[in-house]
Amino acid sequence: MTWSYSGDPADDDLNAIRFFVQDTDSQDPLITDEEIEFLYKVWTPVYGNNMMVASMVAEAIAAKFAREVSYGADGVTVGVEQLQQHYNDLASSLRDQYKQYDIGSGVMLQGVLYSEQMDPLVKPTIFSIGMNDNQRAGQQEYGGVYPVEIPEIKGSW
Repeated sequence: MTWSYSGDPADDDLNAIRFFVQDTDSQDPLITDEEIEFLYKVWTPVYGNNMMVASMVAEAIAAKFAREVSYGADGVTVGVEQLQQHYNDLASSLRDQYKQYDIGSGVMLQGVLYSEQMDPLVKPTIFSIGMNDNQRAGQQEYGGVYPVEIPEIKGSW
């Protein structure tokens, strides 16, 4: 069971995740490198972002505090439910930050440009005007030559 933090979140993914959950104190480690690497391997293929992995790490830390019992003696009370709530709130905050980070993805348009050709290996659909006019004939493939040929523009510009 190892614990490491270089102090620079830009060094690698482990340091970035530790920075997001603020597990940066070597005297009071909250989660091991191996546990972070496990969560990284599980969640990075799904989300592809360290911030979302860090939210899973924060939930794991909150689960660790959930098993602790609050106790009090001589008028002094130690309540770990506040720590559990803190790390659950942190996980929620990291998810919200991830949503803000991921908001910039755009719409992908294909087949819009005049110069784009349809894939000649894909069979055309059989939908066309009048395809159900003669029910006894069965499905008919209407249409012209496939792929659509684009006429060349001749002349000088």
